[in-house]
Amino acid sequence: MTGMTTALLPEDTRSRVLGVALELIAENGFAATSTREVCERMGFTKAALYYHFKAKDELLVALVAPVMEALTALTDPEPAVGSAARRAAVRRYVDVVTGHADIMRVLYDDPSARNHPALAAVRPLYARLFRLFAGTADVDTASLARSRAAAGAIHAALLRGGPTEDPEVLRHVAVAAACGALGVAAPRSS
Repeated sequence: MTGMTTALLPEDTRSRVLGVALELIAENGFAATSTREVCERMGFTKAALYYHFKAKDELLVALVAPVMEALTALTDPEPAVGSAARRAAVRRYVDVVTGHADIMRVLYDDPSARNHPALAAVRPLYARLFRLFAGTADVDTASLARSRAAAGAIHAALLRGGPTEDPEVLRHVAVAAACGALGVAAPRSS
């Protein structure tokens, strides 16, 4: 096939930039990662990077966008009442965390990323998640604390696991620990 090129499509380049940015942010933290470092690792000029992302903040927003989409899909329904519905919400959140573990780890570990003003839209999603975990739209202090503890158990189990740990065991333990925090009977297997 003549005339074909091995040049990357803009979407492929964008994905590579995001991958490199995530690696650097995971290594150094968001505040300590510069667009210059991303460019150097990619072998790009700043102009080439700016074609895809005008600022470092745009990189962070793009990295978190899939998590926000998943959280929005998870929290769209009104809080479901009943243990089975709350257990299902826990399992779905475990899927979100495992599906986006690298950026979730950054958000969990790095206050400069987690508290960045560009991510203000994440906070209402977690408020909705906590209502979903609680099984009510009217969350009292105790229910909110249990919901935060459930999310913390999920994060600790899944984001702190080592490379030799069985991911299915970690998932099961995360679901069981979160259900325990919520006062919901844990499933026998997840």
